[in-house]
Amino acid sequence: MRLLYSHFVIYRLLLLVIGALLTVSCGREPGVYAAPPQRSIDLGPDPDGPHAFVNMDDPVVDDYLVNDISPERGFRRWAFTHPELRFRPNDVRHLIFTAEFAIPEVTYKVTGPVTVSYAVNGRTLGAIRCDHAGDFRLEKPVPDGLVEPGKFVRVTFEANPRWISPDDGAQLSFLLRSAGFIH
Repeated sequence: MRLLYSHFVIYRLLLLVIGALLTVSCGREPGVYAAPPQRSIDLGPDPDGPHAFVNMDDPVVDDYLVNDISPERGFRRWAFTHPELRFRPNDVRHLIFTAEFAIPEVTYKVTGPVTVSYAVNGRTLGAIRCDHAGDFRLEKPVPDGLVEPGKFVRVTFEANPRWISPDDGAQLSFLLRSAGFIH
């Protein structure tokens, strides 16, 4: 009985158990299984960049912003000195350019009435005089031939006067909510 408790027997027994465990863990290799059949899932239209319209809180809004629009996420974004967006409408028949924006009370107190003009591909479409603080919506038919189907369209805005920060000289035009082309 005393031999069973000696270190020599315990080490031998331990080596035997480890060896048995190692041989048990070895076995057949897993079989070969064919890949499951592939099926196409309709995920909707391919998100291939800008389309005809965007809201400033859309997840893909950065694809539409070209110049002078604030980068922070939100329901509205500040338009600075020369705000510019880009769109790519597929159907250009009977297009109407539309935009929703706001002149905040805090800037209106300093600037007074603000005139916002807008252009498509460098051609001025119109202007709106904002004679009070608040929300504004503009809609203007786009002349035929100004926008080509599937090609990028540049939309620019100009606001006069702009609010100028006394601290750092930053110029704010208005808060943009949405813009684009509708039918």
